[in-house]
Amino acid sequence: MSNPTALEELSKKITLVIEKFNQVYSENNELKAQLALKEEEILKLKEDSDLINMELEDINEKINRMLS
Repeated sequence: MSNPTALEELSKKITLVIEKFNQVYSENNELKAQLALKEEEILKLKEDSDLINMELEDINEKINRMLS
């Protein structure tokens, strides 16, 4: 009779492990999606920064030409 009990306990433990795995897997997918969004935001900010730097360089060149 101890064998079915041991099998039942093992089955419960396996079920808990599978549930925990599924939870962690789901959380991991959510974090991947959030990371992808953040990476897109970072790329956009870098592009904006590059544009601003180009504008500043252009303004600087114009000022230098005016002062020359």
